[in-house]
Amino acid sequence: MPDYSQYQGPSAEWETFVEKNPLPAGNFTIPPQTIRQNTNALRIKLAQTELAAESLHDAVHWRDHCILTRDNQNILARIYTPKSNPNQVSSSETPLPVYLYFHGGGHLFGTIETEDAACSRLAAHANLIVVNVNYRHTPEFTHPTQVNDAWDALIWLSRNAALLNANPNRVIVGGISAGAGLAASVVLQHHTMCRHGKDSVPLTVLGQLLCIPWLVHPDNYQLSTQAGSSYAQNVDAPVLSKTLLRLFTDLLGAADPSDPTLNVGLVGDGGVVGLPKSAFLVAGRDLLRDEGLDYAEKLTENEVPTKVHVFPGLPHGFRRFSALASSRVWDELLVESCQWILSESQASSFDVVDTNNV
Repeated sequence: MPDYSQYQGPSAEWETFVEKNPLPAGNFTIPPQTIRQNTNALRIKLAQTELAAESLHDAVHWRDHCILTRDNQNILARIYTPKSNPNQVSSSETPLPVYLYFHGGGHLFGTIETEDAACSRLAAHANLIVVNVNYRHTPEFTHPTQVNDAWDALIWLSRNAALLNANPNRVIVGGISAGAGLAASVVLQHHTMCRHGKDSVPLTVLGQLLCIPWLVHPDNYQLSTQAGSSYAQNVDAPVLSKTLLRLFTDLLGAADPSDPTLNVGLVGDGGVVGLPKSAFLVAGRDLLRDEGLDYAEKLTENEVPTKVHVFPGLPHGFRRFSALASSRVWDELLVESCQWILSESQASSFDVVDTNNV
């Protein structure tokens, strides 16, 4: 794996922020359900604050739908549509592009409500429909439940696009962290099935948007002890430490850590040829930095149109701290990434975000 240690930082913006806003130490000795409850409550509060501050309730229309999974359970999906083009309008209204979204949180954290601000913002500013899928979480549900729920959500979208006034030929699949791993798995599976003429999902995935993606099971990360690797540099990094990642992994309970759906980042060159356009947002001071950048480089080398934005010195999940100027840049890049995927452009690029000049 190439050396990406130059993106480790430090970031003057981050150092100034934590000096004024010390981060609490994580307590991972309490039951995971308690950690989840506390974390979700905080994330919901932050989302509600941003919804109010940005008047996002006025910008989008919400509707909830149930997705029937392969094991006959219902999971919730919240649909966000720009109010300038709500899906209750006449059938003559032009269908909008759609973004199938999977939240982050290590498969342990996250609810529909934790994502309300982010999904509303993207729907309003990128003028597309966002389908926010509340796949099932650990510890109650272990692998492969999450992967199966994600695929079932894609099938549901293909069958219900008309109901949502969504264009099934203009689909983006994406997510954050563990959710980005689910998105990457869905896109790779869909691509493989289409390539072999076995696809029964009648929609077109134009691209994937992978933000701080978790793409490799830690047990398969061969360079974790190599000096300069993100695993070596970020053992005790803010937000996502190695201890927390191990907790997520243990709760996921994969019987086979080499399962390809948990290791999209390790797929061979032949498997990625012909993948749709791919956009990445990567944090430099992140345990998962290297696997995201390595996968992006693999796609580029195999002529997949790829755009990468790196935030040097910023930790995993820094966007939750809305006071950071880089968080506003993150939001802008999400919109730009969606617009690029939906455009005719096939150009690839690698952009280092200079947070000190934001």
